[in-house]
Amino acid sequence: MIYFIGGSPRGGKSILAHMISQKLDIPYLSTDDIRPIVMAYFSETDLKEKFPFGADDMPTDDYFNNWTGEDMLKAEIIEAHSSWAGVKNLINHLRSGKMDYVIEGVYLLPELVKEFSGDADIKIVFLVKEDAEKIFQGLMKNKGENDWIATYVTNDEMMMTAAKALSVYGPYFADESKKYGFKCVNTENNFHNKLENTFKTLTVGN
Repeated sequence: MIYFIGGSPRGGKSILAHMISQKLDIPYLSTDDIRPIVMAYFSETDLKEKFPFGADDMPTDDYFNNWTGEDMLKAEIIEAHSSWAGVKNLINHLRSGKMDYVIEGVYLLPELVKEFSGDADIKIVFLVKEDAEKIFQGLMKNKGENDWIATYVTNDEMMMTAAKALSVYGPYFADESKKYGFKCVNTENNFHNKLENTFKTLTVGN
């Protein structure tokens, strides 16, 4: 079985993916890790168009100073489409080999993974958060937990700026999930219970 865990930042994608990976003893991969591999096959000129975020080496504060939530989402959608050929080839390789795997990430857009809808060997779910205040509270709890935002954003004001930007993703993924008929779980309340219940739903019969 291959599990796709998509959705908005802070929704719990990585936590759920790790949960499935550890409890079922199967490999786990983030589309964030596929990104630099795919980027190597684009020319320098094409990179600027196909991967607007560039090399991802700017200080965390600069992301949220320089990009609105709408701009970030637009860039992620462009990058998801730019990466899709590589991600899709990996998925088809795993399917042909009957391998169990967990793949998570923002790049798993509903419009892209829809071609795998109905495949008996693939399970798909999207996790979202839409409330900026609740995203902010979650970020504050994650300080010092190797969280790339919570640990490296320099102050609480910038943390709220980050939360407001990230809140833009939730409605997009919720609407797209509904459009293409995928299960979408809002994890703003009872976060860990929602993830446990989603895990049970995805892995029933395993």
